Amino acid sequence: MLRLVLVGACLVALAGCATTTPLPPAEARHYAAAKQLHEARATRESAERRAAHYLEAAENAGPLLGEGAEAQEVRDIYNTAVAELTVLLRSADDGHLWDRPLTLTAGSTTYRLRFAPASRPDGTWAPGFFDFFRTPEQVQEKRLRVQDRDAGFGGMLVGVHKPADPQKSFLPTVGVAAPVTAVLDFNGPADGKQPTRDVVLSLHDPTLRETVQIAGATRPLAADFTAPLAYYPHPRFLGFMEMLRVDRYYKTAGLAMWQPYDPERIPVVLVHGLMSDPGMWPDLIDAVESDPLLRGRFQFWTFGYPTGDPISISALQFRESLAGVYRLYPRTKDMVLVSHSLGGLLSKMQTITTGRAVWDGVFGDEADHLYAKVPSDNMVKQALIFEANPRVKRVVFICVPHRGSPLATGVIGAIGLSLIHLPPAVVDNVQAQVGHTLAVAAGRKGFVFPPSVHGLSPDSPLLHALDTRSMEAPHHSIIGDRGKGDTPNSSDGVVEYRSSRLDSAQSELIVPGPHGSYQLTETVSELQRILRLHLITSDQ
Repeated sequence: MLRLVLVGACLVALAGCATTTPLPPAEARHYAAAKQLHEARATRESAERRAAHYLEAAENAGPLLGEGAEAQEVRDIYNTAVAELTVLLRSADDGHLWDRPLTLTAGSTTYRLRFAPASRPDGTWAPGFFDFFRTPEQVQEKRLRVQDRDAGFGGMLVGVHKPADPQKSFLPTVGVAAPVTAVLDFNGPADGKQPTRDVVLSLHDPTLRETVQIAGATRPLAADFTAPLAYYPHPRFLGFMEMLRVDRYYKTAGLAMWQPYDPERIPVVLVHGLMSDPGMWPDLIDAVESDPLLRGRFQFWTFGYPTGDPISISALQFRESLAGVYRLYPRTKDMVLVSHSLGGLLSKMQTITTGRAVWDGVFGDEADHLYAKVPSDNMVKQALIFEANPRVKRVVFICVPHRGSPLATGVIGAIGLSLIHLPPAVVDNVQAQVGHTLAVAAGRKGFVFPPSVHGLSPDSPLLHALDTRSMEAPHHSIIGDRGKGDTPNSSDGVVEYRSSRLDSAQSELIVPGPHGSYQLTETVSELQRILRLHLITSDQ
């Protein structure tokens, strides 16, 4: 961008010092486009005047987009003019220049600008869908490891849709971001002989198309798939605070769509682990979608929850969130769950029909008495007795402690038990119904309600009971060995291989990484393979 500004300034200066020798037509257009782009950025001008200069710059650059050694510079002028024009029109005076026909004049030329409507076959967004735009330079794109861009034509932008209450629509609180490539196409030859020019501004979804018509030719469409993911903030230490202060964050648990909802795409729901949060996933999403065969076929959602909460309660919240999505969006396709560590237990509990097995396993000798005492709509009974979700069609487990981790009973477990603050309303509810018998679930006398840390103990009755039930969806395991190659005696540093393995898994891959192996190249490649398999074998 800085190089483009300097080039524009130099061209403006050269134009002012030019001799009477006329420039070749292409060079003259190049100079004119750079000069007009420079003028469009003059904030002292009105928005309408600046918009007209942007149109002039894009029009003069258009016929030159594929010509000569300066083609890249001309393309940068066109792309920048289109992107900045789009941002200007959407933001000017509360959007009064947006999504309606405009007549703008620059010099002797009058531009009649209109906006292209939404069209899935044409791969265009509805202009009214977006509340504002950001350029890739305005988001922290460099914090993501993969820079997934396609060189081409059009202004690359991040479009953001942010309704008044995003969470009602299962959106992040900052709104949902999407890749947008803006394109201007002018009707007729740009020969200076037509005082009035018709021009169309279209907002393309680069996940749906790879080419576009500009200046009478089919050209590759520019795209930035990383920038929308970089738009989302990643608060430091949020996962740690959510683990410790469940009482503060309990009501924040829920699903969030990281891409605009699309009934034609298969949901992939990502579930994080202990002391983490949904902000761990952007690099994985970006890397997976760098596969052209997957891009545009899936939509990525996350389930966020305070990880200090009891496992069965978090799984219940997950179950209720998934049900809520299908009530609000009944056309939603069946889903794939991808989960790391503790999140894998929550996912597992979406694919199991428990009967009374888990209830009996947790409460032992007192199970019958408590079952008769507790009403069916009580949270405890709902958390321990449930049916498999038929909309879950595949699960991927990454470093999941199906049979617990010894760290949960050591120093880490002790610290967790002493520091985690559970919501009083939840504790009081459970105590009123089952009293001291929940000490059985915790495996510790005198402790009434087990937070997730101790629920991960290898002695946990909950985990033992879950291990007796069959999962009703195909599933796959990705397990770390820290590069030691010592499986089956291996560990990822937190979870031993014997805890992560599943005899029922359709596939198992050992990756040379630690417990946080969800970003490894080998993990990403395996997830891409599994999702390609899902496209082939699913009937969606």
